[in-house]
Amino acid sequence: MRAMQERALIVALIAACFLSASVAATPTDYNSVLVPKSSGNTTITWTVLNSSNDAFALYWSGTGAWLAENGSEMVFKITGVEEDIEGTLTLGNKTWSSNDTEIAMDLTLSVWSLFDPWLPGFVVKIGETNLNVLNSTAFAAAARVSGNYMNGTMTSSYEQVVAGEVEYDCIVFDYVQDPPLFGEPQLTRLAYDVETGVLVKANTSYSFGTPYLLVLELSSISPPIDFEFWLAASVLAAGGVLVVVIAVVLRRR
Repeated sequence: MRAMQERALIVALIAACFLSASVAATPTDYNSVLVPKSSGNTTITWTVLNSSNDAFALYWSGTGAWLAENGSEMVFKITGVEEDIEGTLTLGNKTWSSNDTEIAMDLTLSVWSLFDPWLPGFVVKIGETNLNVLNSTAFAAAARVSGNYMNGTMTSSYEQVVAGEVEYDCIVFDYVQDPPLFGEPQLTRLAYDVETGVLVKANTSYSFGTPYLLVLELSSISPPIDFEFWLAASVLAAGGVLVVVIAVVLRRR
């Protein structure tokens, strides 16, 4: 009887420790490293390898026009993770707050089909199911159907992509728009890390008279110090020590 009581006490203590450690857990289709925490926000930085010589207006995600120098940094500070990613973006001369979908439209990190728009932007949802949906919607956006002015060829593949001397396992999309009636077709290549969902490389261009170009390479993903994690780890460690001490005391009684 006494042995059963001792085991029950130890089990209860272990359960309490794990319960305390799991309070801050937040299930999401996005990688947990991107979710804002009480200790701060994750910042993603890309290098602008090449960009347009002309300023381009923001229509959906902000106001004014952006112009970035080659070799400059583009920084996205994530402020919210729900169905979409919210954040503050600094690109060239502009800093503005918006969501990933609207930014994808303005920066052409997308295939903006009339019927089935594909707007992956900076970050995509992870996991096999989400990546399959991402893949199918990409092909739907480029489908050659009547009235779809973004008719074109879409291909996708899983590849290892190197950015900043770091190798990432990526899902890569290549889109070539059919020749339009005016200007130059959109050519877009986007590579996403399958672990974090973050854009690793982008090369997107088109022309409606003024050539548009944006070439990006991932530099870093900088999460804040997760004090909640370390607190939970400390609780678990302290709980483990307490369990051992109680077990020893009970056995000596």
